[in-house]
Amino acid sequence: MTAPRPWVPEGRRLMRGIDHSVAPVIWSGVFWVLAVLAISAAVYLTVRLVTDRRADALGEQSAAAPAAQVEPATSARAILSERLARGEIDVDEYKQRLEALDQ
Repeated sequence: MTAPRPWVPEGRRLMRGIDHSVAPVIWSGVFWVLAVLAISAAVYLTVRLVTDRRADALGEQSAAAPAAQVEPATSARAILSERLARGEIDVDEYKQRLEALDQ
């Protein structure tokens, strides 16, 4: 058996000859897990912010923007024009519906 160390109080000695606590090891592990989570969150938020700004600069809608920001009349005219282009309606019906939109 080893001689008792004078700098370690008697009540602080642990079983099996371990003269130090395991708590600092546990807390350092907790610290590094939290540090990695914080860095990951910062990287994620930075990338998301940059891509949203890039999408706004290009004139596209960002993911945070509402989906429908177009006037209903403009959207209805676009749908009507698309239906005419696909041949779903003829020119007379197109003009009739376009007049109905203007009223």
